[in-house]
Amino acid sequence: MSEIDEKNKGIDGHLFRLIATFEAAAMQQMGKIANPISGDVEVSLEGARDAIEMLDMLRRRTVGNLNGDESRFLEHVLYQLRMNYVDVAGEAAAGPEDETASADQEGEGPGDDSDGGSGGRGDEGE
Repeated sequence: MSEIDEKNKGIDGHLFRLIATFEAAAMQQMGKIANPISGDVEVSLEGARDAIEMLDMLRRRTVGNLNGDESRFLEHVLYQLRMNYVDVAGEAAAGPEDETASADQEGEGPGDDSDGGSGGRGDEGE
């Protein structure tokens, strides 16, 4: 197999499921899909931000270890989630439907590396 083929050999199934799990959690937390158990549409921007930050941490920790397809897939999912987050946070700021949404939308956006990517918690080892 050539080096080009090796770098674009597809996406590992376990990695795909991990990314898809966090993607679905973030979309559910942003109210884009209904809760599969209750059927209700719920918004928790804090929960969505946490799921996006987990994927961003995965991206940072796997730099150089993913093949081309895996890297593109993860970057695409992060881009889509961040754009949806900005949309939902803007809607919440314009007229929050409940106090949870307005409280959750405060603070930094997901995956904002302005503080070195630690989310302001300082709990990640360098």
